[in-house]
Amino acid sequence: MKRWLIAGFAAVFLIVCGALGVWLYLQTRPLSATFQPQLVRLREPTDADTLATHLYERKLIRNARLLAWWLKRNGKAQIAAGNYEFSPNQSLLEIADILIHERFTRNWVTIPEGWTIARIAERLHERGIADKEEFLALCRQPQRFKEIGMPLPDNLSLEGYLFPSTYRLPPGTGAEQAIRTMLHATRKQVYLRYKDAMQQRGLSLHELLTIASMIEKEVLHDDERPRVASVIYNRLKLNMPLQIDATVLYGMGYWKERVLYKDLKHPSPYNTYLNRGLPPGPIANPGLASIRAALEPEQTEYLFYVAQPDGYHRFSRTYEEHLQAIREIRAAR
Repeated sequence: MKRWLIAGFAAVFLIVCGALGVWLYLQTRPLSATFQPQLVRLREPTDADTLATHLYERKLIRNARLLAWWLKRNGKAQIAAGNYEFSPNQSLLEIADILIHERFTRNWVTIPEGWTIARIAERLHERGIADKEEFLALCRQPQRFKEIGMPLPDNLSLEGYLFPSTYRLPPGTGAEQAIRTMLHATRKQVYLRYKDAMQQRGLSLHELLTIASMIEKEVLHDDERPRVASVIYNRLKLNMPLQIDATVLYGMGYWKERVLYKDLKHPSPYNTYLNRGLPPGPIANPGLASIRAALEPEQTEYLFYVAQPDGYHRFSRTYEEHLQAIREIRAAR
């Protein structure tokens, strides 16, 4: 009788173990056979449960509780801050291994809004993604990329056409591929999305990016962008010089915090104190908030604005109001 009981328990044990093994296999296997890399950025240490839930919601794993348990079992109740790369074709255990051993990725690079092509070139060079000089040389040959499927300038650089975003550009990608990746993003996120809106406003892509780039460099707070856009359009309508400091600095070739009176006389086609109308092209690579503001400006009568210490601006309709605003801001300082 005992032998039968032992044999029965053994059989049940084997069945349970087998079922558990099948369950674990099903719960840990990849969600997909396709390599679709995703960036997971932890700005601060994160507990295993929170991160596991996040990866489950991103459709990278099948079982959040199982991943959290495995991480804790391996001494990772807290996951180190950093940039990680995962793909749904990785198993749960492969993803756990990356987290346990803190294998941070260098495959992703962020290009912030408002950066110039020169600054982008520096970032890519630092990360080993592309040679700086080759990148800038290719940016000065826009028609080399005409197959992208959107209008590109003939005699200028690609300034303004490289969409600010986070890209998967592993070290060694090369300048040409990096540029193509950013241009494709601009085509998708700007040209195709806002093509009809540009036509309704009577703007070419080049004009839109030029206006948006000035807004980008002049404004810190998103809620002010449509108001600054209104000043630009109001001045253009009256054929007033735009008098935007950021264009002067772009023409000078370097950035600084304060524009001096003598700087306003610097001879450059980008100097909107000396030249009326829009500058020849964008002065930076604008983000979507500035692009939307250029397409949907506020309806105002403002012609002037001056920066306050908090980064916001005072807007005025007349030059007398503008001078008074300047005096009040200086007095407050």
